[in-house]
Amino acid sequence: MYYSRDYFLYISGWKEISLVDVLGSISFTLWTSFCNFKCPWCGNSHVVRGCNRKKVSINTILKRVNEVKNFLDYFHTTGGEPTLQYKALLNLFKKIKKETSLPISLDTNGSNPHLLKKLLPFLHHIAIDVKAPLSDLYKYSLSIGLPMKQTANFIPKIVESIKLALKVPFVEFRTTLIPGLISENDVIKIGKELEEICENKKAVFVVQQYIPYEHVMDDKFRSIHRTEPERVRAIAESLSGDVSFKVYYRTIEEGTKRVK
Repeated sequence: MYYSRDYFLYISGWKEISLVDVLGSISFTLWTSFCNFKCPWCGNSHVVRGCNRKKVSINTILKRVNEVKNFLDYFHTTGGEPTLQYKALLNLFKKIKKETSLPISLDTNGSNPHLLKKLLPFLHHIAIDVKAPLSDLYKYSLSIGLPMKQTANFIPKIVESIKLALKVPFVEFRTTLIPGLISENDVIKIGKELEEICENKKAVFVVQQYIPYEHVMDDKFRSIHRTEPERVRAIAESLSGDVSFKVYYRTIEEGTKRVK
């Protein structure tokens, strides 16, 4: 049988049982290749650049999900930026919903709200990575590795995606504490900005430890030590007093823990 390209995804791989990609749940996690951001601190540069990409049919993915679905709470897609392969992703989500009944989760940078809107009917959980204060064009530009003019076009789209995400049952915002780039004040500012955008609607905020993985995009960030777990926890605790969100922190040393 012939399948069009809308029934294949470029992926870097999957993890059949993941305990860290959907807060408090077990997921089958799929990594799609390519991204429209070039975050210099990103630990998945091989995924972003498509260096290890494999062209895989959605039926192949579905078959493996079906084999382990009884152990899962969610089917989760991350990247890269999954919405760049929107048509194939939509077809995959339709099949996951029909054949497994698993709740579906998406991790996105929020850059494609027009596509996110079309995926919403299939989603039960959305995680949006908010890289820097949305009001700080310069810092957001540095964080995503793009020129300021291009970043200025993306920020309103990210805000729109945040508003769209509030329509699903479980919304998670994530910010990584990057030494020399994202400070405690930045995290507090991000939290307050999200609070204003969300207008007291329920959401979760996770402060994440920066870890210099092997595949970091920029060599400069590979030589930086990972954020001290005590600092990640302290910033999460500080933020919890300023927002109505449930606040968590995530580190290698302690895993993911709630402070509020």
